[in-house]
Amino acid sequence: MLLQVAGLGIKVPCSAALVWGVPALGVPSLGVVGCGIATAIAMWAQVIAAIVVLRRDRFYERYAIWTHGLEPPRKEALRKQLSLGVPMGLSILVEVTSFSMMAIFIARLGTTAVAGHQIVANLVALLFMMPLAVGNATSTLVAQRIGAQDMPDARRLGWHGMQLGLVLACGMGLAMLVSRESVVRLYTQDAAVVAVALPLVAWLLVFHVGDAVQAIAAFILRAHHVARLPLVILALSLWGVGLGGGYLLAFNVTGLSPASLQGPVGFWAAAAWSLVLAAIALTACLAYYLRNQVPGSGGLR
Repeated sequence: MLLQVAGLGIKVPCSAALVWGVPALGVPSLGVVGCGIATAIAMWAQVIAAIVVLRRDRFYERYAIWTHGLEPPRKEALRKQLSLGVPMGLSILVEVTSFSMMAIFIARLGTTAVAGHQIVANLVALLFMMPLAVGNATSTLVAQRIGAQDMPDARRLGWHGMQLGLVLACGMGLAMLVSRESVVRLYTQDAAVVAVALPLVAWLLVFHVGDAVQAIAAFILRAHHVARLPLVILALSLWGVGLGGGYLLAFNVTGLSPASLQGPVGFWAAAAWSLVLAAIALTACLAYYLRNQVPGSGGLR
C-alpha cells in the first residue's frame, strides 16, 4: 500500500507538470502525452522501490529470493496453476471486452453519447476499487483458512466478505445517485453531455451493486479453486445479456424498445441487469458448493 501511495504522490505532480508545463523550469506542455510519461515514471519508480525493499527488508531474507536460484519446472505445479489461472484470465477478458465493446457500440451514436458514457464509465471504475479490495482481502483470508483445514471459518469469512461488500456497494451507489448532477458537472459543463450522462448514472446503483457482489463471489470461489463455472456464468451474462441485450435495446433492433431505453441508456440498463444476473448465479454457485463440499473432493470446478 505504501508503494502505491508513494507512486500516486509521484504521478500527480509529474502529470500536472508534464500536462500543463512549467515554463519557469523549461518543461513544455505535452497534454495527454505528458500524462502517459508521468504514469511511466511513477510505474518505474514503484518497480525500483519494490526491488530495493525485497533486497533490503529483513522480512524477505527467509525466502532467499535473490540467492536461491532457478528451479527446474515442475509439471504438476504448472498444471495446477494453469487450471486455475487460465479460467481466471479468461474471466477478466470477458469483463474487459464486454465493457470495451459497449463503448465501441455507443461510439456509433455520436461524440456526445460517447462523452456521457465515458463519464459514467470512469465513475464505475472508481467505485469498483472498493469491492475489488474487499474481494482480494476476503479470498486471501478464505484461502488461509482452507489451507489450515478450517472450513467452518473459511465459510464464515466468505459470507462476511460478501455482506460487507454488499453494504459498501449499496452505500456508495446511493451516495452517487443522490449527488449525481454535481458529480457529473465536475467532469463537464457541456449541457448536452450532462443530459446524456445523468440518465446513465441513474443505472449506476444497480450496476455497481451487481458488479460488487459478482466480483467478491468470484474471488471467494477462486480461493476454493473453482474458476471454470464462474467463467461460463460471466460469459453468458455479460456477453449474452449485457452486450446482446444492450444492442437490441439501444438500437431498437426489434422495434419494441421503449424510448427511455434507446441509445446509451439501453446498454447501461442491460449491463446493469447482466451483472445482477451474474451476481445471483455466482452467489448460488458459492452456496451450493459450500453446502455440498466434501473435503478434498474439489466440488464444482
